[in-house]
Order: sequence, then C-alpha cells, then structure tokens
Amino acid sequence: MEIKKTIKHLRQKLIKRPFVFDMLGRIAALYVWLVGKTGNFVVNGQKEFEQLVADNDGGIFVTWHGRALMLPFFWRNTRLMKALVSPHNDGRIIAKLLQMFKIYSIDGSSDRNARAAALDIVRELERGTVVSLISDGPRGPRMRLNKSVIYFAQKTGKPIMGFTYSSQNAAVMKKSWDAMLIPKLFAKGEVAATKPLFVPQGISDEEMEKLRADFENELNDLTLALDRKFGLPEILPADERKSKR
Repeated sequence: MEIKKTIKHLRQKLIKRPFVFDMLGRIAALYVWLVGKTGNFVVNGQKEFEQLVADNDGGIFVTWHGRALMLPFFWRNTRLMKALVSPHNDGRIIAKLLQMFKIYSIDGSSDRNARAAALDIVRELERGTVVSLISDGPRGPRMRLNKSVIYFAQKTGKPIMGFTYSSQNAAVMKKSWDAMLIPKLFAKGEVAATKPLFVPQGISDEEMEKLRADFENELNDLTLALDRKFGLPEILPADERKSKR
C-alpha cells in the first residue's frame, strides 16, 4: 500500500511540472501536423477570411471546442493571430500546441481572469490582430455561442467568421463534454466556414440575441452537414456545462 501511495504521489507531482505540459503540447502539435500532411482536406473559406481580415484590419475567428484541434494547421496567414486559452491544465497544453503553429495565447476564460482577458481581446482587435475564440470553452455548454463574441464584434467593428471541420473515420470522444473529433492519418476531410457577421452599433438586446442565435445555428448546421457527409454520428448542442472537478 505504501508503494502505491508513493507512486501516486510522484505521479501527481510530475503532472504539475511545466515540462510535462510542454511535452504534451509538442506531441499534440506533431499529431496535428501529421494528420494535415498525410490527409486530403478540402479547405473552404480560408481565402475569404484572409481577404475579410485584410479589408477590416483584423477579425474574429470562432470555432467549437470539439472542432479546434486541426484548425491551427489550416491557418495560413502572415497576420498575427492570438487565441483565448484557458489557464486550466488542458489550456496549457493547447497553448503550447498553438505556439508550435505561431499562434499565441491570451490567458483567460469565463471562469478565470475574464475581465482582464476581455480587455486584452478588445485591445488586440483594435491593433489589427486576428483573435481566435473557442466560444463554448472551457466547460461548455457544447456548441453554444457565448454572447461575448457578439460584444467584441460590436465593440471593435471587426467581422466574425466561424470555422468547423470533419473527416472520414474520425474518432469521436463521446464521453467528453465537447465530443471532440480527432481525425486519423491519411483521411479525407473538409473545412467549412460561415458567412461573415458584422454587428452594428446601437442595436437592441433582442437584435443582438438574434444575431447570436443565427450565427450559432449556422455554425452548427455546417458541422452537422459535414459529419453526415463523412458518415459520423450526429453530435448535437448541449445545454449543460461540465461540472468542476
């Protein structure tokens, strides 16, 4: 029993070490790169988003938590891109993965450092940075658009575009709150994008909510259509957050 306790204690200490998160992030980035290089993905909307960003000196890139893994590989732009990343342990792994693709982090989430993160996002957008937001992270509800995305677009005048993807024979983590999709090597896949959304100044709360709901539905419809195309099980939005551990 003492040996088991010692092993457990060492494991708990080890997993808190920064080099462990660094290593896991590098491994995840390598896998993403290999999937992208060996796969056959049709990428829609990338050129349109690049032009949109150029025309508006920045923009907001939105995806779901369960569809975020491969998108760093597909992003190809000389403009600086930053992503809001949770300070939780899994966020530290994601931050390293993104860094390997030259996408840098804004620390914060709806749970921690929310006010400071919001100010950073507005500042970065006003500077012309592309800001990537995983709108249903870090704990859900799955595939639900946070109204803060609409606020950032209205505050800065920057456009929003949503991105999603699916692929053939992908693994779906059904027991995870986000039902994350993990593509396999040498697979066919496709990336899809929503129409650009500009949020006008001075609109009512009801109009803001309609824009939010319409954008959420469009991104979800794209995700469902791609999953059907590749024969994957239907993944629907959820209304409950993952409980804190």
